[in-house]
Amino acid sequence: MKPHGKKAILVTGVSGSGKSRVSSHFRDLGYESYDIEAIEGMFAHYRKDTGEVFEDYENIPKKIGNADWICDKDKLKKLLDEQKSNLAFYFGVPSNMDDIFPLFQKVIVLTTSPETLAKRLSSREGTDAIGATEETRQMILGWKDWWENQMKKKNAVFINAEENPDEVTKKILEVTL
Repeated sequence: MKPHGKKAILVTGVSGSGKSRVSSHFRDLGYESYDIEAIEGMFAHYRKDTGEVFEDYENIPKKIGNADWICDKDKLKKLLDEQKSNLAFYFGVPSNMDDIFPLFQKVIVLTTSPETLAKRLSSREGTDAIGATEETRQMILGWKDWWENQMKKKNAVFINAEENPDEVTKKILEVTL
């Protein structure tokens, strides 16, 4: 537990599971909520083959397959230490989950069916977001079961994110409060 009884909740899930959408909805409702992947300098792509920062990273299969999306644990700890409210939500999916997991009182995984995930990812056409192409969508769909199995082993709480953000938010609050 954080000092003074404050709770920090990590909400994770593969790309397209609804993390950004639900994080925004929590903010709209007045909750302290962070899309940690969107915070400047919080994450970086590292090359799996050399361990160095990926200087020319792009969301293309060749580079995605050789990249880890690493959260800077020290920057995240600083953000957590600065938490203002008694309950805050942090949304993201770091490759270094084992380093990050212990910083939170609860980890929630947003899940969808493969069909919904594919549909959400395909709506990213024309952007440089991960999942914007059929090949990268297939990579994410391939990771989905593996990622969710890893989270089951860590006793994360699973929430079906097929519904609208208001319903997903209610489900998260039910398992958090």
